[in-house]
Parts: sequence; C-alpha cells; structure tokens
Amino acid sequence: MPADSGFHPATAALSTGVTADVSLVKSLVEQAKVRPDATYVMDIDGRELSYAATVEQMRIWAAAYQRLGIQRGDHVVTLQHNTIDALLGWLGLAWMGAIEAPINNDYRGQLLVHALNLTQAPAMLLKAEFLDRVIEVADKLEHLKTVVVIDGIDLPNDTPFRLVGGGDFLSRVKPAADLVLPKAWDIMAVLFTSGTTGPSKAVRLPWAQIHAMTTGSYPVEDLGPDDVIHTPGPTYHVGGKTFPYLAALCGGRHVMRPFISRTATPNEYVQFGITTGVVVHAWLDEPKHVDDVQRPLRNLLTPYRDLRSEEFAERFGGRCFGCFNMTEISCPITFRTWDDFVYDAEGRMSCGVVRQGYEARVVDDNDQPVPPGTPGELIIRSDTPWLLNAGYLNNAQATVDAWRNGWFHTGDAFICDENGQYFFLDRMKDCIRRHNENISSFEVEAYVTEHPAVARVAAVAVKRSERAVADEEIKIVVELAPGKEIDPESLVRWLIPRMPRFMIPRYVEFMDALPLTPTQKVQKKLLRESGAGDGVWDREAAGIALPR
Repeated sequence: MPADSGFHPATAALSTGVTADVSLVKSLVEQAKVRPDATYVMDIDGRELSYAATVEQMRIWAAAYQRLGIQRGDHVVTLQHNTIDALLGWLGLAWMGAIEAPINNDYRGQLLVHALNLTQAPAMLLKAEFLDRVIEVADKLEHLKTVVVIDGIDLPNDTPFRLVGGGDFLSRVKPAADLVLPKAWDIMAVLFTSGTTGPSKAVRLPWAQIHAMTTGSYPVEDLGPDDVIHTPGPTYHVGGKTFPYLAALCGGRHVMRPFISRTATPNEYVQFGITTGVVVHAWLDEPKHVDDVQRPLRNLLTPYRDLRSEEFAERFGGRCFGCFNMTEISCPITFRTWDDFVYDAEGRMSCGVVRQGYEARVVDDNDQPVPPGTPGELIIRSDTPWLLNAGYLNNAQATVDAWRNGWFHTGDAFICDENGQYFFLDRMKDCIRRHNENISSFEVEAYVTEHPAVARVAAVAVKRSERAVADEEIKIVVELAPGKEIDPESLVRWLIPRMPRFMIPRYVEFMDALPLTPTQKVQKKLLRESGAGDGVWDREAAGIALPR
C-alpha cells in the first residue's frame, strides 16, 4: 500500500479501544468498585486519595459547582496549580456535564480577557495569588459573574463580580447523587493553543479523544497496579489530563506536583518510586554506577525531540515508547512496539507509524499527497467518531480552516518514508518553541506594540544550536515610531511586569524599517536567518533575571 495512504497493516500500532462510554470518570467509578482502598493519587506534600475517596470527592466538587449555579454546558475558567483539588474540580465539572477551561498561570492582561470572553464563562476558579490580575481587567470582562478564590480568606468587597472563598464553596456540601456518566462525545475540557496566527484558540476535546490520546502515549496493557505515574502537568496541558487517565486505566497511582521543576524531579522520581514518566536528563550527567538499573523508572515516553532516550533506557534499564501528538489530535502516529527506534539518513528519529483507526498524509499546499521522502504538511483523519478535536470554541472560521477537505491540518512539516515511518521536520506555523512552551509570535508582538515607542515589531525564533529540533529563544525585531527612542534593556524591563514570563524575549534588534512583502506582511524568514548576530542585544548577556 502506498506510504501516503496512512494505514500500514504490517506496522500498525495498538488500537484506540474507544467505545461510546469511555471517560476518566467512568474508569474511576469502575476502579473504585474493584479496588476502593488502593491509592489513586498522591502529591509531593503527602496528601493522597484512594480510588473510592477520589470518586466521593468528585461528587462533592460537582455538588459545589451545582450550588454555585453552574449548569450543564457551562464553561468554568480555572487558573491554578497542578494539585489534587485541581484534578477533583475538573472531574467534578465533567461529571455534571460542565466544561473546565484551564488557562496558563502566566496569563494576564489581554490574554486573560481573551480567554474569559471567548469561553463566555459565567464563573472562574483561581488561587488568591492570581486574583489581582482578574480585578485589573474586570471592566473588559463580558460574561464573568462569580469568582471562586479556592484559598481565599479575606476577600475584597468592591469587585464587579461575586467573590466566593474556598471554605464557603466546599463547606457543608453533600455529594451529588444524580450524576450521569459522560459519553465519548462529551467535551472533557477546553484547552488553549499557542495562538500562532492570531489570538489563542480554545480546543474542544471530547472524552474519546483524550482516551485515544492516553492509550497512544503508552501500551496500557503492559502497565498495571504496581505502576506509579508522574503527572507532569500543568493543568492547562494535555499531559495534565492524560496521565491521570493512564493511572486509572491500569489501576495504578499517579503523583502530582504543583508545577514542573527540573531540579526537583530527579529526586522525586526516586522518592515516590515513579515507574512511568519521561527521561530524567540530570541522571545522565551523573557518573555511571553499578546500581543505575535499580532505579524504578522503567516506562519512558519518548518525544521525537529527545535523542538521548535510547541511551537513558540502556543505562537505567527502561523501555521506550514514542508518539507524535498535539492538543488537537490523539497520538495518531506511534511506535509499533516498545523500543522501536528508527532513524533516517539525517539522524532524525521517527515518530513511528500510523496507528490503527487513523489515516495520515503528507501533502502539498493543495492537499495533494507528496512522494515518499518529500517534505510537506502532515494531515490527519480518523475512521472512528470523536477521536480528534471537536473544533475550536466560538471560532467557526478557524475550525473550517483546520478541517478543510475533511482532514485535520497539523501545520507541521513531515516526511513519510517508503516504509510508512513519519519524521517530524519543523513547524510550518509561525510558532516559537521555548522550554516546552509553544509561544505565539502574534501574542508576543501584541504586548511589545503596546509600548508607545514601538511602531512595528516581529517576533521570531532563534535556535539554540544547529540541530534541527533544538530549543528556541525569542527575538523581537523592532521598528521605532518616528521621533521615539528606547534602548533594548529599557524595553525589556518595561515588558517584564506586563507579559507572561515565558514570552519575554531574550534578544532585541532594532531596524529602521522591517522588511515587508508587497502585501505589507513582515518577511520573517529574513529575520530568522539573521539569528543573534552582530547588533542584537542579549538579555542574558546583560544579566537581567526574570522574576517568578
């Protein structure tokens, strides 16, 4: 069968296992019946819940939201850390038929306004540390009526929305008894994209999609009750949804931490006996020891960017499974089996082959399949309903554009070889990948242009090394308004309190006029090619630290 057909019977990976009633809620209810006292979730501070206690707490959270006035189909925006309560709140909402819309903890200003107005959320739940951000933009919020401050005690009285403290929200709530299990087509959450070509889009993810995403991340049948799964979070990433699901499917437990910490994770993996997670690069930097293979981590998720996974597995005794995924899809391309590493002549690691239940093609600008080995855009579709996203919330045009011709367009450049192996090349979208965050150049530019001295700006990626999949830094190229002056350091210091930390540019370059196309679009290709050469100011070299 041709490589561009998308399905390769000889190499097809595991099926999705999707039925009409799949959901994490259902899996937890079932596990609570057969292993009620087994630990399902624990956090790094020692709190833990059994399967039965988790289900009971989910009912309490559902009842608390019902008492608040939340109804089936409502969206509730959350701004919080990756905690057990965050998990319970999400699942409580899902069980009562409402929809969580978790947002990035760095959202502020216009990004925050956009998220709240797009979802039309009547309520929001957040931690007290984030309340001031909402109050600052209160006059721009069109739908918000109630804000639950989950750890709030002394709350202000002069806000245009009702404030509810965490104690009042959960106090004297009887577990909801009239809840109906979700269906595969019900929306389990709305997650925001990076907003590559405009403001961030809100992806509607059905339960069938998140189930398929979970079963595509690891061969679930090879895991069991003894497995301890690390939930990398955060709440607004798909990892914060799939890994709790993975634990429930195999009857194991998962460990949560409030936010990702590269320095703490290596010790926590050992402390909590994590068996299933990602490569801990800090371990590779340690001197080799005869006891290396005794470490508990043995099931490794292998991103296509991590070329040290094989080395790690060989040294520490693990096995690796790889896949390609994004928020809008559900691991349609995976390894055929554990440790199925395939490399091309350029040393790129394959993401795998097309999984049963999906079709994939690499196409040109007109959606025509290209020959094997030819770069093009990866497009995906499924033969099972609801395995892929249900469109973008309140954004019909973006949904139509992404789903044109009946295929979902990933916007990523791939090559498919003659054996049906898919190799990621680069993003076709104008997106910057920095420290595991997909950053929208559009949104970076929106913040910078708010400065009165800036007439026009372009944000582009500067690769940290020559490797094709190297991490990237943000460079802004600025055209000043006539008669205005500002130096790079002053501009960056002005941006620091105004924009999300992960978006603050490292490099700043000034130009008299940005290079434009005949249609007045910035020729970003030229700006990328110039990199961080002469005349480009470097924030790190200037010694400017970013506050947390």
